[in-house]
Amino acid sequence: MIYEYDFFDRNQLRQMISLFDAGKFVDGSASGPKDKNIKDNTQQDDIDINKMVNSGIAKIMRESSVCKYHPLNKCSPSLLLKYEEGQHYGDHTDFFEMWGSRTDYTAVINLNDDYEGGEHYINIGTETIERKLEPGKLLIYPTEFIHGVRPITSGVRKCITFWIESSVADPMMRYYITELNKVYEKINGDLDRETLTQLDLARMGIIRRSSIFRN
Repeated sequence: MIYEYDFFDRNQLRQMISLFDAGKFVDGSASGPKDKNIKDNTQQDDIDINKMVNSGIAKIMRESSVCKYHPLNKCSPSLLLKYEEGQHYGDHTDFFEMWGSRTDYTAVINLNDDYEGGEHYINIGTETIERKLEPGKLLIYPTEFIHGVRPITSGVRKCITFWIESSVADPMMRYYITELNKVYEKINGDLDRETLTQLDLARMGIIRRSSIFRN
């Protein structure tokens, strides 16, 4: 249920960092709790920069492995977030809707890794999973999990986060369909055409009858 994908190539990453570093950052309470004991970060406030980032992500998303494996409806606008020394985001769960998108998946992209601390963590039952992503990688996971960001001990963490609405409302079917799509992709070149077509018939039927698409 926790997935990592290659997302930005080297040139795209360079462009995103350039956009990230431009403009003006404001208190992160603009998009979350105002209590600094819970959330302490800053976010990009430049409308034009945010539009350019959103446009770039939407274009890359359409061509990425994410759309290949996960039937999606839409993505929310992105937040460009900065965590400096001592800043963090404590245990929380995201709102069920962000900018008109149901929050089925939380998506996080790290733009750099030259900092200490700042791990993105996800609590699943009694287990805590921590990730410090390679720059340009995309992490997605079910938004319903409690999650947060460990305090930065040195350096600055630069990241982008947004939310994804799946076309499959049922979380368990969403999981099975993703796994089925991965298996199909893996064995695609190993089956004869007739068998592959029959498998694809079943796969498309399951997705078609499990999905509700909207603009």
